[in-house]
Amino acid sequence: MSKASYILLAAIVLGIFSLGNAQYTEEQNVRRWLRKKPIIDSISIEGNSFFTDARIKTSLFSRRSSIILALKADRRRRVQRETVMRDTSEAKFLYLSSGFLGVRLKEEFVPLPPDSNALVSITIDEGRRFFHSHVDLTGDYDRQFDRYLFKIKDRFKEGRPVDLFKLRQAGYDIKSVLANHGYPYARTTFRIDTTVESDRAGVTFIIESDSLVHFGDINIVGADRFDTSLVRRELTFEPGDIYRRKDIIDSQERLLHTGYYLTLRLHSAVSDTSQSAQRLNPGFSLTLKEKRAHYVSLKTGAAQDSIKDLTWSLSGSWGKRNFLKSRLLEISARSLFVIFTEWRLKEHSYRVRITEPWFIGIRMPLTLTGQIEPGVRSLVQPYRKQTWYVSANTVLNRGERFRIITGFQYEQVNIYGVSKEAEEQIREEKGISIRRKLYINAVRDSRENVFIPSQGSLTSFRIEYIGGFLGGDDSFYLLEGSWSRYQRVWPGWISASRLRGGMVQETGTSTSVPTDDRFYIGGANTIRGFAENSMGPKSELGNPTGSDIIIIVNQEFRFPIFGKLWGSIFADFGNGYRYRADIKWNNLAVSYGIGLQFISPAGPIRLDYARRIRTKGIEPDDKFHFTILYAF
Repeated sequence: MSKASYILLAAIVLGIFSLGNAQYTEEQNVRRWLRKKPIIDSISIEGNSFFTDARIKTSLFSRRSSIILALKADRRRRVQRETVMRDTSEAKFLYLSSGFLGVRLKEEFVPLPPDSNALVSITIDEGRRFFHSHVDLTGDYDRQFDRYLFKIKDRFKEGRPVDLFKLRQAGYDIKSVLANHGYPYARTTFRIDTTVESDRAGVTFIIESDSLVHFGDINIVGADRFDTSLVRRELTFEPGDIYRRKDIIDSQERLLHTGYYLTLRLHSAVSDTSQSAQRLNPGFSLTLKEKRAHYVSLKTGAAQDSIKDLTWSLSGSWGKRNFLKSRLLEISARSLFVIFTEWRLKEHSYRVRITEPWFIGIRMPLTLTGQIEPGVRSLVQPYRKQTWYVSANTVLNRGERFRIITGFQYEQVNIYGVSKEAEEQIREEKGISIRRKLYINAVRDSRENVFIPSQGSLTSFRIEYIGGFLGGDDSFYLLEGSWSRYQRVWPGWISASRLRGGMVQETGTSTSVPTDDRFYIGGANTIRGFAENSMGPKSELGNPTGSDIIIIVNQEFRFPIFGKLWGSIFADFGNGYRYRADIKWNNLAVSYGIGLQFISPAGPIRLDYARRIRTKGIEPDDKFHFTILYAF
C-alpha cells in the first residue's frame, strides 16, 4: 500500500471517529438537558387529520407551562422521566380505541433558546381506520356457554369503530365466564382481519376451554384466635365442587366482612400443574392474619349545641370478637359535659351490643342492642329524664344487588322528681313521646357508580309500623317507595329518572301523625325551585306542617362540558298533601332548570338554577340551590 493510501485510510478513520464522537457528545448533551427537567414551552402535533391538535393535547401527560400550572407546581409542565412513555401511550389509546389499529407515533424534545425550554414534538402516522363487519366465536368449548358468550360478542355492533381495548376486555370476560364454570385453564385470543381493501374488519375469538376442574382440599393457616369452623362457613365452595373463580373472590370478601381478619390470601397450593391429577383437582391454601380478639377504643371531642353551650364529649368501648365462639360483644359508655359557661354533666349513656353473624344458621347478621340514658338533674333541669330502649335488627343480602333490613325498637321514657301532673306537662312542652316500632327496608341497587351513575337502577321500599299493639304514645304506619333509572341516551349524555311516593296514616286511638314524622319536601333534592322543606300543608302562620302523602317525579339529563365540569337540564313535578282528595293535576308543582356540577373526589358539587311554573296556589318564582351530590 502506498503512502498516499495510508494517509487516505487514516483520514477516513479519523473522520468516522470524529463523527461518532460528535454524535455521542450531542446525545450526551441532550440527556444532560433532559435530566434538568426543562419547562415545556410548546407542544407541536404533526400528521394528524382525524383528531384536532387540541383533542390530542388534552389526552397527553405533557402540559404547556402556564402561570396556573406553575402556581400548582404541576409536574406535567416539565419533561419528566416517564413523559415519553405516558404521552405516546395516551395518544395511542386515543387512536387505538377509535379504530386506528396501525397508528404510529414519534415524540422528540427540542431545546428552545434562550431559556433552554422544551418543545415537545409529536409526529403521528394515523394509518387506516377500521370498523366492525362481524364478530365470530370459534374453538373447543362447551356450546352451553354460548348464551353467556353471545352477550359479550353482541357488544360489538356492525359499523362501529374497532376498539382494541374493548376487544381485550372481551377476551378477559370470556375467560372469566369459563373460569366461573369450571375451566380456569381456558385460553382466549382474538384475530382481526384487516387484509381486505375496505375499511371493514372481521374479528374472530378463538377459545380453548381445556379440562373441567374441581376444588381440592382447603388448608387453613393462621386461625389461632378464631375457630376454623368460622372460616369454613364463610367459604362458598367445598372440596369436590366445580371450580369457579367467583367463589374464590366471594369467599375472600365474606371473610374480610366478618371483621375478624386484617389480611388474607386464598391461593392454589399446586405449584406444578403438569401433573393432571393435581391440575384437575387443585388444593387451596388460605393464609390468615387475624385481628386481636379484644379491643378498646376511646374518643373525645368538642362541639357546640343548640343552646350555644360549648360541650365536650368522652366515649369509650370494649369489645370481644369471639364472645361465645363467634359473636361480637361490645360495651360502650358516653358522657357529654358543658364546659366554660358552666361545668356540669349534661347527659350520659351506656350501651351493650351483641352481633350474631349467622342468625338461625343463615348468613344474616342479627344485632341486639340495649341502651340506657339515666339522665341528670341540674339547675337548668330540676327533674331527671331516664330513657332506655332495646332493639334488634338483621340484614339479609341476596347477591350483590339486593338486601333486606328489618328490625324492631322498644323504647321507654320515665321522668323522676316531679308530680304526675308536672310530668305530663313536661312531656307536652318538650315533645317527649315513647316510640316503639317495627320496620323493614328493601333495596335493590344495580348502579355501576354510586356518585355518577350512567346505567342501572336503584329501587327502595320502606315500611314502618309505630305503636299499635307495641304500645307507646303514637300509633301510625309509614309506606315509602322510590325508583330511579339511569341510562345513556346518546354519546356523553345520561338520562336520570326518579319516581318517589310516600304515605303516613294514623291508626288506633291516634287522631293524627306527629309533625316530626310527616314528609317534608321541596328544595335541592326533591322539587327544585322551592325553599327546603317548604312545600305541602302549612299552619295558619304559614309554617310547613308536613305532608301525609307525597308524590315526586324527576327527569334530568346530565352531560360533560369540560374535564371534571358537567352540566344538566331537569324538570321536577310533585307536591305534598294532607288528604287523598287533594291529589289533583292542578295541585302539582312544576319546575325546570339547568345545573352545573364539579366532579370532586367526594362526589359532585352541584349548583342548580330552577324556575317554577304558575299552577293552582303556586306563584312563579326562581331559586338557586348549592349542595353536594346529585339529587338522586
